Order: sequence, then structure tokens, then C-alpha cells
Amino acid sequence: MQSRRNRIAAVIIMTGLLLGLPACGEQEPEEKYVSPTFNTEVVNPSEEGKKPETTEAQEVLDTDLSQGDPVKASDLEEVPTTETTIAGSYENGSYYNPFTGFAIQGDSEWKLYDAAGVAEVTGLTEDEVNDLWYGVVSPYSVKTMTAAIAYKRSTGSNLVVSYINPKLYYMQNMTAREYLELSARAYKDVEVSNVNYLGKVYAAITLPDEGEGRRTQFAIRVDDLIVVLTYTLQGEDTLEDAADHVTTLITE
Repeated sequence: MQSRRNRIAAVIIMTGLLLGLPACGEQEPEEKYVSPTFNTEVVNPSEEGKKPETTEAQEVLDTDLSQGDPVKASDLEEVPTTETTIAGSYENGSYYNPFTGFAIQGDSEWKLYDAAGVAEVTGLTEDEVNDLWYGVVSPYSVKTMTAAIAYKRSTGSNLVVSYINPKLYYMQNMTAREYLELSARAYKDVEVSNVNYLGKVYAAITLPDEGEGRRTQFAIRVDDLIVVLTYTLQGEDTLEDAADHVTTLITE
């Protein structure tokens, strides 16, 4: 149990450090960033100055990952909305993220940490995690946020959903692809690709196992945040099996 939590904590720490390294020596912008409110309206930050996620010259590959049946938000007892839950919401052991448009289906094998579990591996308090999850504290006002952690009970494989705020690292125009390229710098012959995943184009990278498990990351920029899904696989677990409990969320 403890080693599993330590492995998840290592992934979360690395997620934040990746953006911290290149920011050294940069000057803080003169204009302070003011976080929006999520109490009364959907927040759609300005698109001005934002780089496109892909160009015509970048090939988009199919992942061929299996996934469960799409979930329709209107069929849920409580429809998840971005007005109050930009971090996503939980219902009956599953996680729904309308901000990015995917759901993690919990079952007897794959479980989702509650706020207390996430707090333990992130170093936050349970109240601080809940403040982020329920919009009391805006994700736009913190550098990184852990929105969800799913884990496989029998093996310790896990999936961590993180939000990265490039603006607070003084790299406001960074794309999801550029973020993952930071991960690849320390490895030889490791490249970032653009893939079709969960109905959208994500940047993707697979990193070699260095004792903490085989790690595959999918990243996408939504508004002014980069959302990262990090699969860490243990033993005989495969990415195909792990991705099978993650599906698209239909919000229309």
C-alpha cells in the first residue's frame, strides 16, 4: 500500500518539476494574473496569443486503444458542469471531467482515491484538495493540481490526472506537446507524437521504466491549462488494458 502511494507521489512531483526547470532565471511578468471565478458562469479564458496544438505538418497517429462505451452526461443523476466543477466530479465510484471530455469508470479492480487519499500523496490537506475540486480555489490560481487518481488494486498500476498552469511558470504560450518535450529531454530516442485519443488530438509520450513502472503520458491544452493523463504500469499490465476503463464523456 505504502509503496503504491510513493510511486504515485513520485509521478505528481515530477509533473510539477518539469515546468520548474526551464523557468529558472526568467523574470516574473509585470502584470499579475487574476484567477477567474467559477461560481456563476463558465470560464472561457482568452485565446489571444495561444499557440495551436498541432500544425498541418504534424502527423496525427491512431492509438488503437480500446475504451468503454461513451458516457452521456445527461444520463447521470447529477450532470457534471464546468461552472462549479472545472476539476471534474465524482459519482458512484466514477470520475467525470466535462472540462476535457472524458470519464474514468471505477469498478471492482480499478478504484479512485477520495480527497483524503489524494491529499496523502500530494502533501496537501483534505480540505485543500476539496477546495480545488469544488472550485473554492481556482485551478487557474495554482501551478499544478491533481484532479483524480485511479489505481488498480491487484498490481499498483495507476492513472493520475493533472492540471498544469503554464502561465504561473511564466510560459503562458506553452503547448501540450512542448510540455511533454520537457519529459523527453533526459532520454535518448524518446519522441513526442500527436495521437487521436478519447476523440481529440493529444500529445503523447512513453518513457522507459526506471524502477517506478512504465509511464505513458497524454497531454492536451484546454483554454489556459494543460491537462495531463499519466499512466504508470506495473507487472504484466498493458496500456490497452489500463485505458479500457477511460472513456469519452458526451456533454451535448
